[in-house]
Amino acid sequence: MSEATFLLQIMASDHMIYEGQAQSITLPTTEGSIGILAQHSNLIMAVVPGSLEFVPAGKSAQEAGLSGKQTIVVSNGLLKVENGEVMVLVDTAERPEDIDEARARRAEEKAREDLKRTNSNRDHAMVEAELSRALSRIKGATKKHRL
Repeated sequence: MSEATFLLQIMASDHMIYEGQAQSITLPTTEGSIGILAQHSNLIMAVVPGSLEFVPAGKSAQEAGLSGKQTIVVSNGLLKVENGEVMVLVDTAERPEDIDEARARRAEEKAREDLKRTNSNRDHAMVEAELSRALSRIKGATKKHRL
C-alpha cells in the first residue's frame, strides 16, 4: 500500500523551491516544530528561521531528481494548509549545500555587534531576526558536512 501524499509548494520570495507531491513536511513555527501529513486540518501559522524537512513523492520528485528526505534552511514566512494542500512562503530558502558558511558567520558577527548598538525596539527586533537567520544558515551549513 502506498503512503498518502499531498500537494506541496515551497516558495521563497524570489523563486520556487519545490512544487509537487510530498509524503510529509516538518518545519519551524512560532509554536515550535510542526509536522504535516496528508489530510492535515486547515491552518495558517508563522514560520521562523530554521530547517524545513520534507519527503517528496511521486513523479514530481523523480523529475526533480529528488529522493529521500530533503532539507531547506528557511527564514521568516507563512505556512498555509488548506483543502489538503500545503503552501510555505518564506523570505529566503537555501539548500544546505548552497550556504556559504563563512559568509553566514560574518553575518552572525555583524548582527551581534548591531544588537549591542540598537536603541529602539524596532531596530532590536530587526537585528534579532538577522541574527536568527544567520544562526539557522550556520546550522544548515554544518549539516551538509555530516551528510
